[in-house]
Amino acid sequence: MDNHLKSPLISLLLFCTATTVAYPACSEILSHKVSKHFVSYSPQPRDFPNEQLYRAYFVIQRFKNTITGDPKNITATWTGHDICGKTSYVGFYCGALPGRDNKLTVTAVILNGYNLHAPRLHGFVDQLPDLALFHAASNNFGGDVPRLAGLGYMYDISVSNDHPIHTLIDTYGAQGAGSINVVSQCVTATINFNFHLGIPGSKEGKHSTGATDAKALLLNHNNLSGPLPSNIGFSKLSYLALANNKLTGPIPSSIIHLQDSLFEVLLLNNQLSGCLPHELGMLTKAAVIDAGMNQLTGPIPSSFSCLSSVEQLNLAGNRLYGQVPDALCKLAGPAGRLANLTLSGNYFTSVGPACATLIKDGVLDVKNNCIPGLANQRRAAECAAFQSQPKTCPAASTTQVTCPAAAAMDAAAPGERKVRDYSSYVTYATLHD
Repeated sequence: MDNHLKSPLISLLLFCTATTVAYPACSEILSHKVSKHFVSYSPQPRDFPNEQLYRAYFVIQRFKNTITGDPKNITATWTGHDICGKTSYVGFYCGALPGRDNKLTVTAVILNGYNLHAPRLHGFVDQLPDLALFHAASNNFGGDVPRLAGLGYMYDISVSNDHPIHTLIDTYGAQGAGSINVVSQCVTATINFNFHLGIPGSKEGKHSTGATDAKALLLNHNNLSGPLPSNIGFSKLSYLALANNKLTGPIPSSIIHLQDSLFEVLLLNNQLSGCLPHELGMLTKAAVIDAGMNQLTGPIPSSFSCLSSVEQLNLAGNRLYGQVPDALCKLAGPAGRLANLTLSGNYFTSVGPACATLIKDGVLDVKNNCIPGLANQRRAAECAAFQSQPKTCPAASTTQVTCPAAAAMDAAAPGERKVRDYSSYVTYATLHD
């Protein structure tokens, strides 16, 4: 089997300021013609380089049989035993995992923008045990969010913040695979993941500085419904993008277990409900938390003052109420990195002095709330009607919350507010793919 691996070893080198994913060139996909005539094929283990790819073959074929719409005919390439070939199995990427004698396995699936139709993702994503990246925005996948807790393999991921934003045309040396050419011509905002890459010019591979374990699940613009998995916090995700779906129910409390791994979470424009959870405020490494345009309610928990890494916090268009905590607004100062706090379209009734300063600076948006003395608020009758409704969420705590150790360390160091372009964030960049 050709050992050149498709585009990545999936090259999992994810840069925070540049979200660039190596996708197959559009012309290559569109010009790739495959006969749709049925050919009988009975694969045997000896036809595949290893057992992992043999098992992956059956997972892919089962999923292929559930697909009811494929306007770009990419599933016609999902035939035969060459899962890691350049032109076969479009959307699937292989890598050799450290410690497995350079045996190839499926490490990423990128089906973004193909407009595939399938009733569910269960039995597919959760059955590829070495998967680190699943990017399938702008499709029509139904069912609920796949349960990822069983996907145990983690990849090293660089979080360098000085990588320029551009279409990636680079060559990296990868352990056990020579050089890999990564070329993207069709996508302006991409995600380029590299694991265990050798630095060009060096004699041996090494882990990038600032590396950490990571997984990404990017499923914006689909037809997902039902609740978020109750055990989602045990999946060790670093990037979660589920915007513009039909997800319902609360944000699971297990999300607190992602406090050491989650960098960005995008839940924008769903139908999530229930109380805004205390646990969401414990995601001390998250730079993006966006749960805007849902049906979440309650006061903002005092734990949100622990979000020392958050740069973009959007809770607009929900049913939140009470006072906007001044401790949260202080995260735009020396205590944190907050550059944008969007709380418009809720039912807040007051702000403190730190928040008032952010309103003047254009950092905090509280339009269309119920705050006396501020412009562009809801009508008094509308506010009174909401306030008269029963409230079942816990009242906001007046005592100082104990933040995780990581947040306390960040708070001790001077913060820096950086206004970054939305496309520099992984989840926001994929929102517009």
